[in-house]
Amino acid sequence: MRPEEVYKIRVDNVELVQGYVFVRFGKTRAARRRIPLTATALAVLKRRMEAQKDGYLFPHRKDPQRYITTVDKGHKSALRDSKVRPFRLYDCRHTWATRAAEAGVDLTTLAALLGHSKLNMVMRYAHPQEQHQAETVKRLEAFNAAKEIAEVEKVKQAEKRTGMKEVLTVFTTVPDPAPETPDEHPAVN
Repeated sequence: MRPEEVYKIRVDNVELVQGYVFVRFGKTRAARRRIPLTATALAVLKRRMEAQKDGYLFPHRKDPQRYITTVDKGHKSALRDSKVRPFRLYDCRHTWATRAAEAGVDLTTLAALLGHSKLNMVMRYAHPQEQHQAETVKRLEAFNAAKEIAEVEKVKQAEKRTGMKEVLTVFTTVPDPAPETPDEHPAVN
């Protein structure tokens, strides 16, 4: 969630039984959404709901009828006191999006969870690391190998049933090499 979306959470926006928070207001229509909660987030909101029976879960210190508008001072103090390298709260949103993408969340679902109406916005948030990209290629290679093995096994089973040998054809996604000269491919000139 965007920090300002968190600040505006009201008791009636949280559905504890079904485990989601409803974001009523947002920058776009897509920003108004239901967000499934992790067990940790659910526990935090449940504690806040027990302390705050109605209204905002993160009320303003001086006026509980208003929501807090910023936590910059508290955030900076926490960073200084903990000696954690400085970061913006919004960076947590980018980190979450990157980890979700690395965990295999498809871009359409990720856009919906982030409250984006366009997929290109997701690309600004999700920053897959080189290691994740390499692991993804390895998973794809293993998937393709498993598929080929399954096809070979299927052919072997068919041969056992029929007693006839079958010629296995493997199709790859590698394109044919380009012709060396324009004369080899008359359509290309």
